[in-house]
Amino acid sequence: MDIAPSLSTSTTDRPAASGDFAYWWSLPGDWVEAPNERRNGWSGMIRAHVNGRTYYIKRQRNHSCRTLGHPFGWPTASREWHYLSRLHEFGLPVPTPRYHGTRRTAEGLEAVLVTDELNGFTDLDAQEALDAAQRTRLAATVGTMVGRLHRARLQHGCLYGKHIMVRWQGETPEVALIDLEKMRARLRRSTAVEHDLDQLARHQAIWSADEWAVLLAAHKRSLAAP
Repeated sequence: MDIAPSLSTSTTDRPAASGDFAYWWSLPGDWVEAPNERRNGWSGMIRAHVNGRTYYIKRQRNHSCRTLGHPFGWPTASREWHYLSRLHEFGLPVPTPRYHGTRRTAEGLEAVLVTDELNGFTDLDAQEALDAAQRTRLAATVGTMVGRLHRARLQHGCLYGKHIMVRWQGETPEVALIDLEKMRARLRRSTAVEHDLDQLARHQAIWSADEWAVLLAAHKRSLAAP
């Protein structure tokens, strides 16, 4: 498989505001998701350091999906950029999008997506050491955030614990969503609700039945908010 240039840990002095596709495509860093073949192409992600800041850079080649708005396909990184930007504008917690670009080469359609690091966050699956009170607060926070998402008629599409990031400020949890490659708009809120909550319920191992009920109650309140 022909993939991006070989990468190694490095810090560059080049300004992070660069809008140069070639710069982000070749910037050295550590693979956090090694390139793997999917959708008749490949996709991978690195972590890179620029002027003391950390960025996550998704790189793809011929890694596309088809939607109603793009019947001939568009890169999944482009889809993720679209929804990251949309949720960021809504004030929903997601990594700040910094750069997106595509280009056609002899090898095919390439795409790059750059986001800020979520400082101090770890995923939901890593929260197993919480006490009951903390788990309950976290359940309410996640329920409220996911309810806001569904109120906008948006379905995450891959709502696993590893895609819900958590940071604690004292005893108060903050949450954010990552990996929006499968996000989609829905005509009916109920479709998004059923898909995402069923998916999360089947894969989470943090909350008891009573704590899950707290999440559902918070979600219901958030969904019904004006």
